[in-house]
Amino acid sequence: MKTQSRLRSEAGMEIREGRTRILSPKDVFYNPHMELCRDIDVACVSAFCSFFNMRSLKCVDALAATGVRGIRIACEVFTERSDGLCDCHLVLNDRSKRAYETICENIQLNKIDNMATASNEDANVLLHRLRFDIVDLDPFGSPVPFLNAACRSVRRLLLVTATDTAPLCGAHSGGFLKYDAFPLRTEYHREMATRILLGKVFRELLKYRKLAVPLICYARRHFVRLVLHVSRIGAKLAEKHAMHELGFIAHCTSCGNRFPITLSSFVESHHSVSSHHSSEALVPKCDICGESMKIGGPLFLGDVKHRDFCEHVLREILRRKELKNRKSASKIVERCRDEIEIPYYYEVHALCRSLNISPP
Repeated sequence: MKTQSRLRSEAGMEIREGRTRILSPKDVFYNPHMELCRDIDVACVSAFCSFFNMRSLKCVDALAATGVRGIRIACEVFTERSDGLCDCHLVLNDRSKRAYETICENIQLNKIDNMATASNEDANVLLHRLRFDIVDLDPFGSPVPFLNAACRSVRRLLLVTATDTAPLCGAHSGGFLKYDAFPLRTEYHREMATRILLGKVFRELLKYRKLAVPLICYARRHFVRLVLHVSRIGAKLAEKHAMHELGFIAHCTSCGNRFPITLSSFVESHHSVSSHHSSEALVPKCDICGESMKIGGPLFLGDVKHRDFCEHVLREILRRKELKNRKSASKIVERCRDEIEIPYYYEVHALCRSLNISPP
């Protein structure tokens, strides 16, 4: 075991995010471009504690690397709310020995060893073994290898990141292999990516009779981020939510017409036609131009935000003067709050191209 002085000599540069100090060695992954996302996460967890009146929390950052995300939650939320939260504990896990040593050093640096513990094991093993109120899953690439374990472990709040946006947006065929879905490459591909990832998480949670209610979901640059409230439900209610909140999007590449198809309406339309005409139910004709439409999904068709929760998060961001990305973070949350409920949108430039006119 390396001594503390030896660890410090290998620690690399010290980074400050919010009110948190992090030692970031070259051989442990740290992404400075995700600081904006971490700023929003701090506000989300703080808002969650007050919005749902949480008195006790057990949390895990399952793929922690330097531990920056989880340590910021401890330093900027748990210590600040120590009067309101009677019992908080955070587990920072990474199976890399070097990352584990860095986490230990960063816990000591921020003096949070009374509420944070470093862990050095496989994320799936940890998540299958223990239950947590808050689970944060922030992998390099796809969260799918860890998703089942995370959905089994989580009790109240699930945060998931995907950085493999190409298959989620329909750029290549990896969407089905990873997410059991066929994305469409359209002008609303970010919306498609968010809802396909959300649909995958939603289905995984339903396996454990848990329901996901989206609080804030957004896509930015190279990643998609989901913040979901999780609760237990019965089998019949799980099936009901699946039938009405999961489904497909039909998109006409000829005229641009599009509409959602819930699982419930899909099953009803499929059963209402004879087997000879069943393909027409699977691939509908456009009611505007008559061309065959493309089908994307399955994906989540419900609302991707909780408006009141977004207001709480926005207030948290605006009051935290130490956040370097406060302006950008507030804009993202405002967009989430004002998001319309339909699972697609029309892009003005795409409409103008189809009509062969100049955009306004």
